[in-house]
Amino acid sequence: MSDASADVSTTPRIDSEAAFADALRQRARGLLVVNYTASWCKHCERLRPALDALRERYGANGGGRGVGFVDADVDGLPFTARRVRWTPTVAFYRNGRLVDAVARARPTQVEDRVWLHAAEDPDERAGWGPVR
Repeated sequence: MSDASADVSTTPRIDSEAAFADALRQRARGLLVVNYTASWCKHCERLRPALDALRERYGANGGGRGVGFVDADVDGLPFTARRVRWTPTVAFYRNGRLVDAVARARPTQVEDRVWLHAAEDPDERAGWGPVR
């Protein structure tokens, strides 16, 4: 059985605006799932096993679809997290743009949204690129 603390350490933790901008740039193509969390959030801890399972299933290292996953500390991101009213909030960025978010996130909600947004965009595959 795996140690839960080891699983947490494999998800990159974002704690500054510059690090968040870097994470978006690194995932300029594809989907980035951002778990807005806080060290004091008990509900966030309860969501952790579901996010770890999704990372294993959909993440690049898990043989999945190359979806990126990061944890973003709301206390360290005053500008980026200014619209986050509840933790956990899980946001979905495609090609650097916010496309969806789930406030008060529950495991089934997040799993459904990852499945939905991880699908390849047929317009991008045809060479149209993101809409500007």
